[in-house]
Amino acid sequence: MQKMALTVLLLAGVLSGVGQGLAQTAPAAIPAATPAAASSPQLLPPVSDEPIYVAYPPDKYAVAFDHVLIEGSVKAGATLSISGTPIKVGPDGLFIEWFPLAAGENVLKLESVLAGVTSTKQLTVTSTPAQPLSGAVQIAPSSLVPAADRIAYVQPANLEMRGVPVSFSGTPAGKATFKVGDLGPFPMTEGKAGEYAGTFLLPAQLAAAPVTFTLTAADGRSASAESKGKISVTGTGPRVAEVSATIAGRGIQQGTYVWRNGAGRNYVVYPRSGAQTIVVGEDGNTYTVQASQNLTLNAPKSTLTLKPEGTPLPRAVFTNINVKTGDQYSEVRLLLPAKVPFTVEQQLGENSSSLDLRLFHTIADVDYIVSDSPNSTIRDVRWVQDADGVARVHVDLRGQPWGYDATYEPDNTLVLRVRNVPQIDTRQPLRGRTIVIDAGHGGDENGGAGALRVPEKNLNLALGLRVAELLRQKGANVITTRESDVTVPIYNRPLLAEDKNAELLVSIHANALPDGVNPATKRGSGVYYYQPQARELADHVLQSLVSGLPDVGNDGIHYQNLALARPTTQLSILIETAFLTDPQNLRTLMSDTGRERFAQAIALGIERFYRDAALKK
Repeated sequence: MQKMALTVLLLAGVLSGVGQGLAQTAPAAIPAATPAAASSPQLLPPVSDEPIYVAYPPDKYAVAFDHVLIEGSVKAGATLSISGTPIKVGPDGLFIEWFPLAAGENVLKLESVLAGVTSTKQLTVTSTPAQPLSGAVQIAPSSLVPAADRIAYVQPANLEMRGVPVSFSGTPAGKATFKVGDLGPFPMTEGKAGEYAGTFLLPAQLAAAPVTFTLTAADGRSASAESKGKISVTGTGPRVAEVSATIAGRGIQQGTYVWRNGAGRNYVVYPRSGAQTIVVGEDGNTYTVQASQNLTLNAPKSTLTLKPEGTPLPRAVFTNINVKTGDQYSEVRLLLPAKVPFTVEQQLGENSSSLDLRLFHTIADVDYIVSDSPNSTIRDVRWVQDADGVARVHVDLRGQPWGYDATYEPDNTLVLRVRNVPQIDTRQPLRGRTIVIDAGHGGDENGGAGALRVPEKNLNLALGLRVAELLRQKGANVITTRESDVTVPIYNRPLLAEDKNAELLVSIHANALPDGVNPATKRGSGVYYYQPQARELADHVLQSLVSGLPDVGNDGIHYQNLALARPTTQLSILIETAFLTDPQNLRTLMSDTGRERFAQAIALGIERFYRDAALKK
């Protein structure tokens, strides 16, 4: 569920409802597989029996908007008003209201009447909508970039990389400049109204200096502000750093450790312990990694340890590639003199697929490639030196991939492991298949607010266990991440799927809306995927949900970088069954009949996916 801003399951953030908080520590031990459910599960008791139950928002809440979603329930047959305004209440007592707010503190009085008895509840919500900068020339202090220190150990050789972005928000239609210490002023441009940006080219050396911004209006009035972060160039030269964090799993792609192409931007490298790289600076709580001549990345400082000055820069050369075939996996093996960072990128075509293994600080000098089987999942392997220090191994596959991972063995052999296409019986496509069903949230993670007094975690559990039961009836080996109201750390879920060699990881949730969005604008089932290999599974499951529950609606297929859709070892998807913030969607989830329809549709979608996969072979 996506309550509040969509910020999660991305790097160390929380997408409330779609996942759980990401800790800066390694995942806990993988939980043991849970036993089969004995019978169809029942919902846990309601969380409250009070006359007026407000599931959202909590009291003393603040929103940056002029409306707030108020959802909850009163006793069946009761009426409800909020600060004198009559509110629509369903026969079951459900209310979901998009309520207007005045700027500042709003003390809302909820009053319910049932059989002549009046009940009241008070709710305080503060509205702090963003106010446009107007009148006197202004620069928003919280908008100044850099917000943290930027330290370059050496001036980058590439001119594009020498540019440090600087920016601020201020009164629109002004003339903006910036200075770095005594250097400047330099011009800035206005893009979106009131958003000013510029670029500072790093000199050979620079003592730590703040950025001073000046904004001048057409009438000559001006304002200045100084950045909290300072820019410096030490000239001490590049350093070598080693990945010292303990990173669990072969294929789990945990956002806590990821290297990004800029602070808070897209994921690029999922590092492995022991890999060495080149560090050329610092940006707040990240190191600036020089992955190649044309690529710098931000790596969390907590994951790297700087080696002593003078440590030779990493440079790995490999001369041969071996392809090995096993019962469940085929492998591409590269013996390297040292561990280096790498990426794996997947390409899917209509009738073909491939994986590109790109290694940094590496030279390929290959004239020897050996494959031990002509019938391997790996059809062909080629290599190319993309740039100085960037080697790429291109792996053509037979059919669509069912999962892959890449990790180092103790002797520095880098192993790209690709799951072999499973042997599927078209008559009984689920027989013998290993599937992990994840009921989202649990324990101290409630997930989305349940306006009818049952939180998302309970709905997910009831539905997830029923899906597992249906799949087992069709012959599948189903493993559940939880079978009771317990807390399961977010990354333990895909680690369990990896440990049990599952072919699918299917995470079940219910959706909601972030603050500031009218609840009447969104409803329906949606399926989320991130890796291209999981798209067909996502398509089959959504098609089954839409066909089986047309009254719920279609929220579509979503490509999104979520912790439970990100892992590559198996096909991983996340299902948002329906919106808790839509009255009819919620009522369908709350009913025994509705949950059975959802469970049947999800199980059928998975079965059809396997059958179609078998027919394509």
